[in-house]
Amino acid sequence: MSKLFKTIATRAFGEGLPPVEEIERFGADGEEEIYRLLCQHFDVVIRNVVVPHKKLYLEKDFLVLVKGVPFVLEIKNWKGEIGMEGDAFYQNKENGVHKTLKSPVGTTNQFLRCFKEFYKPDCPVLGAVVFVEPNCRLSLPDAVDGIALLPTKKLISYLKSTARTAGTGEAIDPARLLHCTRFYSFDREFTKGILADTYLDCTDGQGNRVRLDTTFLKYLTAEHQPLRLRDKLYVTYTNGSTDVFYNRDAVLTVGCLDGSYRKLALNRIRHIVF
Repeated sequence: MSKLFKTIATRAFGEGLPPVEEIERFGADGEEEIYRLLCQHFDVVIRNVVVPHKKLYLEKDFLVLVKGVPFVLEIKNWKGEIGMEGDAFYQNKENGVHKTLKSPVGTTNQFLRCFKEFYKPDCPVLGAVVFVEPNCRLSLPDAVDGIALLPTKKLISYLKSTARTAGTGEAIDPARLLHCTRFYSFDREFTKGILADTYLDCTDGQGNRVRLDTTFLKYLTAEHQPLRLRDKLYVTYTNGSTDVFYNRDAVLTVGCLDGSYRKLALNRIRHIVF
């Protein structure tokens, strides 16, 4: 009976996603296109990769391993003419507005420094800023301070050719790379989290306990069944295979980017992108 009360309490009072002011909107224009493009050519594409920085974290849009060489990518959807005045970037919009933009080069180099300090890779780590707007006109050099500046059409050839000449070293293990896990409710999402749990406990259709290794999960969708006090979990693994499991009272521990931790009740979540 105590187990039943625990399940009811967890499902009724378990913590859901944070308030609206703590939520970022996911899926910036152009990122989906780049993600699909990268996955067509490379086996290891990590979205929203993060590294610790002081008490917080730094995040970049993608980390791609090409022949073992890590490439950190910052995606920009800037429109109009993009150029540089000294160390600053500028944008000339179609309506004639001239705007100074924060340089993505400095933040990318800062991420690379933290990446090297944290992982200590025995191979070069390279960075690039990718401008994905089709009608964007670039008046930029090929690279600034070691960071490549590229339109989408040059991205794949740049990654492949640069990896061939980048030098040798021990390839970094993809399983070591931290990435930002995204949690979706029915109408909101919490994107500032790193899943702290290595395993997710649930049951199969026969009621047998199953322990899922979260490092091998790609997507999870929960179909909530409140009258049966459980959730039906549709799981997709990183290799593309799928399974169905069930949850009654699982709670996930999420490391937030401010250094704190939050407990999220799985029954309050609709989708997880690992």
